[in-house]
Amino acid sequence: KLNEGYAVFENMIRKGSKPNVAIYTVLIDGYAKTGSVEDAIRLLHRMIDEGFNPDVVTYSVVVNGLCKNGRVEEAMDYFQTCRFNGLAINSMFYSSLIDGLGKAGRVDEAERLFEEMSEKGCTRDSYCYNALIDAFTKHGKVDEALALFKRMEEEEGCDQTVYTYTILISGMFKEHRN
Repeated sequence: KLNEGYAVFENMIRKGSKPNVAIYTVLIDGYAKTGSVEDAIRLLHRMIDEGFNPDVVTYSVVVNGLCKNGRVEEAMDYFQTCRFNGLAINSMFYSSLIDGLGKAGRVDEAERLFEEMSEKGCTRDSYCYNALIDAFTKHGKVDEALALFKRMEEEEGCDQTVYTYTILISGMFKEHRN
């Protein structure tokens, strides 16, 4: 279906309709979510070459795709690009980076980004918390995960989801705690 979507996009252009940032973002997101990150990046560059300025949502879907494919360093480069361009980074963007850094074993960097969110006035949601709790539990920092779990509800009133409990309990069992 993705190729069909791209064909419709090309047909739209051939017929004289102009694409916009939203249309590009939908296509880029489709490629990124299906693991075709190279196609997503190629389309991002085409978008820029055609004079469109990607917004934070466009960059966040690229970053999410990169992180899900273990390409955290490239994702961090896009993060720096967004900062340089003065884009306000949203919680989805941060969550993707925190998750990607955590999976790459870069837990301290993930934690720094998590704390930066508050400093930048970006609301931390359950996705952000879950990403960092998951990183903590997978890298032997169960005490930090427990502290963050408590902080999640007590300080920020953020919902602890079934997934939150699952990653925390799983991490505790891995640490042989009961």
